[in-house]
Amino acid sequence: MSTQKHSYVRIHPKDNVLVALQNLEQGTEINFEGQTFRLVDKVAAKHKFTLGDLKPGDEIFMYGVLVGKATQLIPQGGLIATGNVHHASGEFHLGKRKLDWHQPDTSHFEGRTFNGYHRADGSVGTGNYWIVVPLVFCENRNIDVLKEALVDKLGYKKAKNYEGDVDQLIGLYNAGKSVEEILTADIQDSADKNNSKKFFKNIDGIKFLTHEMGCGCTRSDAQTLCGLIAGYITHPNVAGATVLSLGCQNAQVSILEQEIKVRDANFSKTLVILEQQKVGTESDLLKQALKQTFAGLMQANQTERTPAPLSKLCIGLECGGSDGFSGISANPALGYVSDLLVTMGG
Repeated sequence: MSTQKHSYVRIHPKDNVLVALQNLEQGTEINFEGQTFRLVDKVAAKHKFTLGDLKPGDEIFMYGVLVGKATQLIPQGGLIATGNVHHASGEFHLGKRKLDWHQPDTSHFEGRTFNGYHRADGSVGTGNYWIVVPLVFCENRNIDVLKEALVDKLGYKKAKNYEGDVDQLIGLYNAGKSVEEILTADIQDSADKNNSKKFFKNIDGIKFLTHEMGCGCTRSDAQTLCGLIAGYITHPNVAGATVLSLGCQNAQVSILEQEIKVRDANFSKTLVILEQQKVGTESDLLKQALKQTFAGLMQANQTERTPAPLSKLCIGLECGGSDGFSGISANPALGYVSDLLVTMGG
């Protein structure tokens, strides 16, 4: 059987399992810190195998912490899997948590800047977006109508337009081609007329947000919903917003305005709020929304990117489609980036 060096790793000295960095066949010889043994199972990349025999109830450590306990005998070199392990964790007390940390050297970033959009509250956005959002799900349809009217014409459609492909198929049909000929036809890529240059050069896009929370549900839910929407509106990457209200929902405009002030007491962004029961017909609402949104976009377009220190950067981290390698690659990399940013005041 083969011996594969550098194809497995122990993440923390306390760990009693190794991580396979590539697919390892059953019988592969493992040489690790004076131990030599063979895998009793095939171990796929990202999966773990034992450094020693584990009896039922024995603890399994990874990243230096307790992650599980064996539910059956797992021999040395055996695969760790959901079938032979159940989750377990150690106690955690915040009072014992170490809050000191090693600040990385950021001297080579000194004086560096990025071009961002400076907001009145002192924050700096890396993007300049307009958002359109409803206070009640009854307005979702009107949000979709505004999206259909604005996105293509203002040059914000990013997806490939297949209308040219349909034109070619219509041409083949009109030419009397059979089903078989159409199925085997070579459809040529056509220029996407909707991927035109942005009409407003300083606006990165328009985001249309909808929700299914009815009228805002309970009063407490309505407060939370308005807080969420206010968070979007006051975000540094947002230049302004159009808000559509029906008028009779729990999530009232007054609650939204309160939530905005909680986040930005001196809020000064362009905010278009339209209440359908006050405006009148749906048609009148949409015309007002289009006019006032376009006017807001004109104002937002006057803001240009200008240099800002790296201390103005704010990054958000989200655990996405994690796999067995994220803990030893992506997560530490993002952690180091975060350390760099915090050291620089971001």
